[in-house]
Amino acid sequence: MTGFITLTSKGGRPFEAFLATPETPNGGGLVILPEVYNVNAWARGVAARYAAQGYTVLVPDLFWRQEPGVHLDYDQPERARAQGEEVDVDGVVSDLGPLAAWLRARLGEGARVGVVGFCLGGRIALLGGVREPVDAVVSYYGVKLDQHLDELGRLTVPALVYFGADDPWIPAETVNAVKALFRQSPNVSFFRYAGTGHGFAREGYAPYRPAAAALAEQRALELFADKIAATPT
Repeated sequence: MTGFITLTSKGGRPFEAFLATPETPNGGGLVILPEVYNVNAWARGVAARYAAQGYTVLVPDLFWRQEPGVHLDYDQPERARAQGEEVDVDGVVSDLGPLAAWLRARLGEGARVGVVGFCLGGRIALLGGVREPVDAVVSYYGVKLDQHLDELGRLTVPALVYFGADDPWIPAETVNAVKALFRQSPNVSFFRYAGTGHGFAREGYAPYRPAAAALAEQRALELFADKIAATPT
């Protein structure tokens, strides 16, 4: 089954998330947090890849509080970035609670839930790892993490943190600060991919870098197989 479903936020308001279900479930749930382009064809493709590995996947509408249902193609970067500037970051982080609860209600109370985020979603994923009941996090080129260093220092769930080595949207000072923050953390692994920029995992769209994207996704799958899946993937 694929398609949008309706969930209820902590404040009691409805919001939509795209659901992708596996043919052979492995008992694990994942939340995919997309870029500022929201739940577009690429984000739904990421959900489909993880569903093919056995995960039950939700991709929430990040911007439902300001303008629900706006999912943009990559030919609308200015509108997408404007969405990202206006987003209620704390509100979207709080949505991870209901998303995880929905997955556990479907998969079983003891089911574990991971989060994968890209760009804005990468920022929200790491904050969710601190604030919400999720079990593992993968963050791709999360933006504005320098605004949350004190809070991110309390991250204890297993996590992978990815950056491109030549990312024009994330200052080197921020990348270095995040690397230093997690240097002594036994649960967090930091990776900086040479020859890549922002969006290197965006398969089918510039600036996609297939070798780095494949390696990053393989590392994510290994983490989730160990920490999330109830049965071998």
